[in-house]
Amino acid sequence: MKTFFSACRPHLLLASLLVGPFCLSASTQNQTRPLPPEAYKLISVSMTGSRRFTSEQVAAASGLPVGTIAHEEDFKKAARQLGESGAFSAIAFTYSYTSAGTRLEFQVTDADKFIPARFADFVWFTDDELRQKVHERVPLFHGELPASGRLADQVSDVLQALLVENGIPGHVEYLRHADKTGESVEYNVSGVSIRIHHADFPGARAAELPLLETAGERLVDREYSREYMANFVEHTLLPIYYENGYLKASCAPAQPGVVKPASFELDLNQRPRTYVDVTFAVNPGIQYKLAKWQWLDNKAFSTETLQPMIRAKPGQPANTVQLQDDLRSIQELYGTRGYIAATIQANAQFDNSAGTVAYLLEVKEGPVYHMGELEFRGLDNSLEARLRAAWTLRPGDVYDSSYLRQYLPLAQRLLPARLDWEVTTHVTALAHNQTVDVDLQYVAKAPR
Repeated sequence: MKTFFSACRPHLLLASLLVGPFCLSASTQNQTRPLPPEAYKLISVSMTGSRRFTSEQVAAASGLPVGTIAHEEDFKKAARQLGESGAFSAIAFTYSYTSAGTRLEFQVTDADKFIPARFADFVWFTDDELRQKVHERVPLFHGELPASGRLADQVSDVLQALLVENGIPGHVEYLRHADKTGESVEYNVSGVSIRIHHADFPGARAAELPLLETAGERLVDREYSREYMANFVEHTLLPIYYENGYLKASCAPAQPGVVKPASFELDLNQRPRTYVDVTFAVNPGIQYKLAKWQWLDNKAFSTETLQPMIRAKPGQPANTVQLQDDLRSIQELYGTRGYIAATIQANAQFDNSAGTVAYLLEVKEGPVYHMGELEFRGLDNSLEARLRAAWTLRPGDVYDSSYLRQYLPLAQRLLPARLDWEVTTHVTALAHNQTVDVDLQYVAKAPR
């Protein structure tokens, strides 16, 4: 038996050393008979060092399955192929020849960082189907990809092959994506128009179903995308429940189903169209009624002043959409006294058995801000002097966040009426000295 060792790091040329568990002298090696052809047949391919992959997956990814006739150059090529995937930060291998065949072992170290792969608009398959089909052809893919290397390209190639095999037009593209949930590699299909045919809402109560169906009608014939569906759920579907006391309502990710595959029907950009029905599985949960309000740390305004600004009354279904509007109005009130950084946190205390919710409204008033610098742009000196004189908040005065809305119509009347004036406002709060700078940019246009 002869045993050989070789080591490398990905993307570097492998070097091979003749060592072994036995101290063979040069004369002994020279007397060794040549190995028969069957000694070069792989009878075992194993792996050590990885917590992410199995020996079978590494062997399949190396391109050297058991039964292959292989030599040292083939082992180097296989190790290089594994390294180029990006899945490993270091790779080494050992092999031994016997009369029964060759045993090959890879010693690997997993790459430090893997990020999830997401399939944006592959409406012809479920995510589970895609992960399974890709894994069958890219053994190192389990739904995540290394931060570098060719594995992302290999996944893209398989996805493109799936489209071709199923007669689906389009071209697979991917990019690294970062949002509030973290980094990901997002795959999508370009060159095809995916349109919404119908929206369905299983699990919806009869009381809310008409509102959901009306909202769903606005989706018909719009371009489908997962991002668009997620926005619909967050900003349209769930608020319908939040307005009616279903404060823990949830909706599963939208599930598209192809009802009309891509055909010769083209959109305005000459892309073939595919139509999908989209299912939004809704779980309304418990309807909560308002039990009580409690205010905390409100000093600039009394509870008697603030409480009437909350429209919901105890015993009514809790309406968090309305509540957020009311809290914004209270923040604006604080802004009129210079508390422009004030926040109101609504902390909900649920009683599931009684179906009620109580709110602790915690106010963080913050410091009082004062008027800072006032700048006018786009005006000649005389017009600027006229508008500056009309501005009554002086540097150092407590800043009133409602004043600008009152001032702009007055300033408009001081400008020459023969021109159309557009004004862009920039209000900047400076935390380091607790002042507010106001910048007014005027543009004059000839009337049409």
